Amino acid sequence: MSPPVVREPDRVEVRAPRTAPVVALVTGVIGLAAGVWLLLAGGTANLVLGAVLVVFFGVGAVRAALRLARGKPLLVATREGVDDGGSIVAAGFLPWSELGTIDVLRARGGSMLVIGVRDPEAVLARTTPARAKVGRAQAGRLGSPVVLPPSVLPVPADELAADLERLRPES
Repeated sequence: MSPPVVREPDRVEVRAPRTAPVVALVTGVIGLAAGVWLLLAGGTANLVLGAVLVVFFGVGAVRAALRLARGKPLLVATREGVDDGGSIVAAGFLPWSELGTIDVLRARGGSMLVIGVRDPEAVLARTTPARAKVGRAQAGRLGSPVVLPPSVLPVPADELAADLERLRPES
């Protein structure tokens, strides 16, 4: 198993803790089993509730399994830019020329890493409409659509902010 943060002279790679998708997968499988049991038990109420549980927990289990299988990094930073796969908008590759300030905001449960972008709408245009909507709300509240919350960060946001600033080319 690879470490959550790999620091090299010209690259930093951040991976999410594996516990969250494992817990989500186990929860999804248990909920899915409960839904199937209700479907087999019969009765109108059981059929309706069972169908809801199967759909809800089935989707959750599949998403968790995909997250475990893919193992895509949350963030990869190089001298060329930052590849975001961990924020709600999953902005993809952002060259340093598109980035503004890198801030750390205190939040319940830790600190958030806020990666400022010079043109939020250009970043949001590259994502899905649902993610763009959440990203706009986030940009209004936090100043950027590219935010990694403490729940996904394996190390303090201050450390990652320092890593990113170390890789940022001098202007």
